Amino acid sequence: MLVAAMLLASLLSFFIALPGLGLRNWLVVLFELNAGTGGLPVDPLRILNPLDFAVLVLVGITFLGLRPALQRVSKAWTAIAVAMPFAGIALFAITRLAGRSTVMGAGLVIAFLMLRDTGFSRSLAYTGILANAFLLVADFATGPSPAPLVAVLVGIGYVLLVAWFLMIGARFLGWSGFSRDA
Repeated sequence: MLVAAMLLASLLSFFIALPGLGLRNWLVVLFELNAGTGGLPVDPLRILNPLDFAVLVLVGITFLGLRPALQRVSKAWTAIAVAMPFAGIALFAITRLAGRSTVMGAGLVIAFLMLRDTGFSRSLAYTGILANAFLLVADFATGPSPAPLVAVLVGIGYVLLVAWFLMIGARFLGWSGFSRDA
């Protein structure tokens, strides 16, 4: 739920102007770069934004919480997916650019493991697959000039990612509808 809240808080950057990146996380920056909205600092994806670190840590903790359930499907893939956001933090700190997309790669692995596990609903798994696939493709497709189609991918992926983390949070809280046995 905290990941979704942080992602939603980043959307306030469209309404509240703050210096530098302000409330923008890297996904909002990707959207703005591809939409050509302007108002971004020079080379915004290289800026070490504390919000990006917080999102990476919270995603890692969320995936760590999913580990006991997903290990039934594959211990190795679960371990890789849980480690990726934390490896992304180190990569991001060192390179100031690479590493954030590890969250989307890990998310894809987690979502496919959910699909194979009988304890998770298909809608939860498919939401995660679509969200992470759209955002990973958009991350790699972002270039120096605006690309409206990539901005659309980021926008759709962002909404799906927020929904996915809300669904995961609901599952952790035991709310019905997000597991197959409910």
